[in-house]
This record gives sequence, C-alpha cells and structure tokens, in this order.
Amino acid sequence: MIKILSINTDLLWAGLISAIVSAAVSYFLRKRELRHKFAMKSEYEQRKKLRDLIGRYHGCLIHAANSLHQRLWNFYGESDKGKLDTRGRYRGGRYSDKDYFLSSFVYRFLFVNSLLRQFESEAIYVDQRIAKKADFRFLNYLTALGWVMTDVALFEGIPYDKNVQKDLFFGDNLRVYCDACIKNGQFLAPGAFRQLVEKDDTLHPVFAYFDGLDQSEKRLRWDRLVAFHLILMAFLNSFGYETQHTGRAKITRVAQRIRHPEVISNLLAGLQRLGLRGRDIKLLVVACQGDRQNPLPPGAT
Repeated sequence: MIKILSINTDLLWAGLISAIVSAAVSYFLRKRELRHKFAMKSEYEQRKKLRDLIGRYHGCLIHAANSLHQRLWNFYGESDKGKLDTRGRYRGGRYSDKDYFLSSFVYRFLFVNSLLRQFESEAIYVDQRIAKKADFRFLNYLTALGWVMTDVALFEGIPYDKNVQKDLFFGDNLRVYCDACIKNGQFLAPGAFRQLVEKDDTLHPVFAYFDGLDQSEKRLRWDRLVAFHLILMAFLNSFGYETQHTGRAKITRVAQRIRHPEVISNLLAGLQRLGLRGRDIKLLVVACQGDRQNPLPPGAT
C-alpha cells in the first residue's frame, strides 16, 4: 500500500511539473507570437506610411524636376547671352519683366528644393529602416539633391572658404528660403512668388547665387549647379516617365561642362557615400569618367 502511494505521489509530482513546464512553454510561445505579430503590424504600418509619403510627393517632384531640367538645357544654350545677368535689379523693388529668365530660373530651383524640404520634414516621423529597395533609392536621390547644393565636400581639393555662403547654400539657410515659398502646404504661384521677391529680401540670396552665372567665371557655383543637374537627370531616369529620360550622350555633354575635375571626383565619391547605385548611376559614372578624355563628336545626342 505504501509503495502504491509512493508511486502515485511520484506520478502526481511528475504530472504537476509537466503541466507547469507545458504552461510556461505555451505562455512563452504565445508571448513571442504576439510580439512578432505586433512587430509585423508596426513594420507594415511604417512601410505603408513611407509608401504613402513617397506616393504623395512622387508626381510633384517628377514634374518640378523635369521643369528645372528643361530650363537648365535652355540655359546652356543661352548662358553666353547674359540672360541671368540682372545686376541685382531684383533688389529694392526694381524687379521687372526683363528679369523673367532669372526669376523663372530661381522659381523652378526653389520649387524642387521646397518639395525636398517638405518631404524631409514629414519623413522625420517615419522609420526609414524598413524601407524597400526602391524606396531607399528614392530617399537616397532626394538626399543627394540636397547634399550637392549644400555640402562643401564637393569642393574638396579646391581652395574655398567654407565659412562663407558664396558658391553653395548653407543647409539651414536653404530651408529658410524654401519655407518662405510655402503657404498652406503649397508652393507659391508665380504671381505670389514675384510679390514676395518685390516686398521681401528673404529670397535675395538665392537670386544673388544665380545672378550673372556664367561658365567662364572663376567662381565654383557653375560646377555645383551642373553637378546638381547630373543628379537631377539620374533621378528622372530612375523615376520619371520615358519621355523625361536623358541618354548617355547628353549626360556626357552636361558632365563635360564641369570645369574642375576635382568636382567630378567629389561628386562620384559623394554619391557612393550616400548609397546611390544602379543602372542610372552607372550611366552617370561612365559619362563623368569615361568620356571626359574623349569628347563627343559634334551633333551627338
């Protein structure tokens, strides 16, 4: 009888321990499953936020980028005619219709950068670590477009006073210029933009940057603008419509407009640091490196 009771007690303890272990394992597995479901849901929501954000800005950015791209092509043909040279007439309310080319140039430039600014301010609240490959490429292009106009690293190896906003824009200053052009979440219409320029000097530094811009000058602002255009073309080739794409020959012609080889080297190094890769970046690299020693024949496109 005692032996039977001892056996029953042993079985009871074994069953009790087994039940406790089973319950603990079950609780652990359920808890892990809940954490996984929560993480998956959170990641899905963050990815959706990022996709929605990109979706809201994609069309506007492509339109603004293509408009500036076309104006830059037009400018290359007109740069020797002084169409950007207004000698500061935008100051003191002396802005006139004769200065349309400069004004429309600055308008298109700020339109693109204001969209970058708005995207940047909203993207702060999105966890970009969960972005897909195409999303990362889009984000990296926007970062590169902002970098190329504001970072002194583009002039590495060339004497330049990095403490002066002369041939670049200080990042915080560029944000101020862009914010001045936004009203109720929208970029100013041309008429309102002109009134802002006439009544307020906030945007005058941007006008001053482009006023009198010419390829033959000793300043470095020309090279920075051309570098910006190269990234803009690669961006349109990656995300724009087929009619907005630029072929290798034309990209090469633009790259050959950069006067300082250091700027080309710094540009390509910067794109690599920013994680920009892919077919369109390879096309840009070939245009910048491979053909500078072998200019295109006249008439090549």
